[in-house]
Amino acid sequence: MTSRRLLLLTLATLGAGRMAVAQDTLRLGALQAAALRNDPRATQPEYLRSASGLRLTTLDMERRPQLSLNALASHQSDVTTIALSLPNTSMPTPPKDRWQATLDLQQTVYDGGSIGARESVERARLAESAAAVDAALYRVRADVNAAYFSAVLMQGRMNDINALLVDLDAKLQLARDRVVNGAALPRDTLTILAERVRAEQARDEAASARRASIAVLVRLTGEPISESSVLALPDLGGEVSRTIAEGRPEALRARPEFAQFDRTRDRLDREAALTRVENRPRVVAFGQAGAGRPGLNQFRTDPDEFWQAGLRFEWRPWTWRSADRASEVLRLQQRVVSTEERALAEQLARAVESDLADMQRLRDALASDARLVGLRSDIERQANAQFTEGVITAAEYVETRTDVLEANLLLHRHRAELAQAEARYLTTLGLAPRSIQPNTP
Repeated sequence: MTSRRLLLLTLATLGAGRMAVAQDTLRLGALQAAALRNDPRATQPEYLRSASGLRLTTLDMERRPQLSLNALASHQSDVTTIALSLPNTSMPTPPKDRWQATLDLQQTVYDGGSIGARESVERARLAESAAAVDAALYRVRADVNAAYFSAVLMQGRMNDINALLVDLDAKLQLARDRVVNGAALPRDTLTILAERVRAEQARDEAASARRASIAVLVRLTGEPISESSVLALPDLGGEVSRTIAEGRPEALRARPEFAQFDRTRDRLDREAALTRVENRPRVVAFGQAGAGRPGLNQFRTDPDEFWQAGLRFEWRPWTWRSADRASEVLRLQQRVVSTEERALAEQLARAVESDLADMQRLRDALASDARLVGLRSDIERQANAQFTEGVITAAEYVETRTDVLEANLLLHRHRAELAQAEARYLTTLGLAPRSIQPNTP
């Protein structure tokens, strides 16, 4: 009977090995990258650059000559007249019906740096918008982490239960042989069958939960993921240890949200600079050509052509401190940004402390789990020998075997939770994109 059990276990191991080779291995880093590519917001930076490019082109066009065509027709109730009578001379009277059509040309000679300042603001806004997209996309990594480690935990649970089922099948065959030979009661086979049914139910529940997690990963990544895929548990201990050893609180600024805060401050600085140049003097060259009745000669009653050209100087030396108030508003907004930045830093620091505590607790638990698995396995080996010799009943053996399963499940759960806490820690620090490297299967 022992040789038959050994044969079953060997076949199951070989089959699992061939299946693992044929199956796809899912890695956390690759799934995170795929989720970022699949997110609809991943295309936003290109749209933002295109829109900003159009606005910059519009601003640049203000440096070029501006042409406009204007026309006017009117009737007025009175016109200027000269009350003077001279012999043999009649004074002309301007017409009351007037019309005029002109082509106007305007070229900015000096704008006080207004166009350049507005271009700087536009570029700063583009950088801020791109940073906001990066910050929003970064949060997708946490969703991938949650689904991935849930699937990993259920995968380990299924593997442990499958190993239990193989062992129970071997014990069931042994119990049946004993019943046929009259060495045991049918109750032994019923006990093993009942435990097998319970194990199958637990495996089905784990499989269902794993399928749900895989479905979430499919939604997040847009990649076809089969149920037979194997999820590799990432080894992040080395990276976490190096990060902790550095002990630099400023490492928290690796998060993309802090880059967004920097871009916002830069945009506010450029808007403040714009307010300082808006009241500078401006010089504009202009030219006008047209025809009308009257033209530039108001006393000519026939339609006449005309033109004029010159320079126009514009300056508002007094604006009732509107620029100062606008600058103060921008300074207050910068203070708001600084408070938001400090609040986020405190929130991340608290999250890091929680993750560090979880990692330490799980490392301590793993040492106890390994010892417990060893003890339960030793007890199970003795119970296995006793059951084979008919010293104990099937119920007693099943109880010891279930204890081994529960110890293994606890060990695997703590391993998955430790890897998840490490991934969460690195993600919180903003190091996940370059740090998450999975184990080699």
